[in-house]
Amino acid sequence: NVVSAFDRAKVIIAKVHHDGGWNAAPGALPALQRELNRRFGMVVPTDQRDVDLLQPGGKLFDYHMVFLHGRNEFSFNDEQRQQLRLFVEERGGLILADAVCASEAFARSFRREMDLIFPDRKLTSIPHDDPLFTSRYGGFDLSTVERVQPAQARAQGPVQADIRKVQPELEAIVLDDGRYGVIFSPYDLSCALESKENYQCRGYTRESAARIGINVVLYSLHE
Repeated sequence: NVVSAFDRAKVIIAKVHHDGGWNAAPGALPALQRELNRRFGMVVPTDQRDVDLLQPGGKLFDYHMVFLHGRNEFSFNDEQRQQLRLFVEERGGLILADAVCASEAFARSFRREMDLIFPDRKLTSIPHDDPLFTSRYGGFDLSTVERVQPAQARAQGPVQADIRKVQPELEAIVLDDGRYGVIFSPYDLSCALESKENYQCRGYTRESAARIGINVVLYSLHE
């Protein structure tokens, strides 16, 4: 289960298994990986790498970053929680998570699990002036992004989405050294990344979701 020397030269992100629709938007992570390749020329495999937290050989620890999303309630067991805590606190890993279509059930479960995994830390809002939202790591200025309010059916005329220019809203768990070990979006990133245009989910537009995801990946490579 050791990553080959060839793979170590790549930016490889794995998706975490859980029981709350862990693969609800299967095209999201490959889309983000393609954007990293297209915009920055990074060597990023676009095949999906899945990771079972209890897979023999500690496969989780082969990665520097994992992706976790879903639509439904879920829970980890104590052994899985311990693995994620080791991944973040001891191995320097980063978890990027989002609630698919802003699922309140998933967000509620995710926050509960983070409280159980990191009992001495709390998910808190990332300040809008944080370097993560700037081009400091080689990404984008995210002082303003676009977020979709789901379209409402109208009696006449085409359905239109309400797209608002807002500041990004991400939450994070901060470690003792000031590094973010977990970054969570309660608004959808996944469906936006997966679909060319998606006006049915409460979350970011495709371009804004891509920029947010790219900034997080670039952050993970620098911190």
